[in-house]
Amino acid sequence: MNPSSHPTRRAGFTLIELIVSMAVLTIMLTMVLQITNSARNAVKLTESKSNNDAIARRAFDRISRDLAQIVIRNDARIEFKSNPGNDQIAFLTRAKGFTAAGDAGDRDVSLVSYSILYDATAGERLLRGSCGNLFAVASPAALKLDASLPFSAVSQDNLQLLSNNVIRFEVEYLIQGASGVTQEITAPATSQNLRGLVITLVTLDDWGRRAIKPDHLESLTANFTDAATGKQTLKTWSLKRDELAKSGIAGLPKDALQSIRCYQRTFLIQ
Repeated sequence: MNPSSHPTRRAGFTLIELIVSMAVLTIMLTMVLQITNSARNAVKLTESKSNNDAIARRAFDRISRDLAQIVIRNDARIEFKSNPGNDQIAFLTRAKGFTAAGDAGDRDVSLVSYSILYDATAGERLLRGSCGNLFAVASPAALKLDASLPFSAVSQDNLQLLSNNVIRFEVEYLIQGASGVTQEITAPATSQNLRGLVITLVTLDDWGRRAIKPDHLESLTANFTDAATGKQTLKTWSLKRDELAKSGIAGLPKDALQSIRCYQRTFLIQ
């Protein structure tokens, strides 16, 4: 028989070879997707941290400018309210502020306040109040350098939205005592022995704010408990933040919880 008459075997893949190739390709695609997702998540977390850093820095810098001009006198009142939840502070500064009528005060002194206000449509908001001191005005709204007289409430016209992204505001106090300066959680009655403030914030970047409904923010911020004696607030809050980011909260997007950050800064007054 002529050898050339044998049928030629056609080149191709067997079914087993195809299955193995598809399995290897699937594994490779899965690995590529995992690497891509990991890279995307890393970029997202880096952007979130950068955004939150900027949010906290703006808030702290604004507070720092006011505290750098704080009026410390025996007849100059300071009000610190250590509330369950967000604290409040109010003090006099050596800077002109505007009255409710929109006119600048007639002296270089103004009342400044910081507080978190909950709004049903927007959630928590950090507000800065500023009211010019009109010594010549004989009205309940006029500021008086008298430590025994409480400050009048700052009008709505004089409240400035400082940040939609600060959702928790906690203040601790550096108090001069007989044995030195100690950090206290209870607000002092006067500024006589006050040496500084330690302010801790919780921030949530814009993506997180959009992902979490305003009526869920209060339940979220409740996880960040009030300052306690003997505990480091920033460490406590940071551990809670990590726990929430890992385990999540029912009804809240887990990715949004990873957008939370905690910050702290010490402001020396005297």
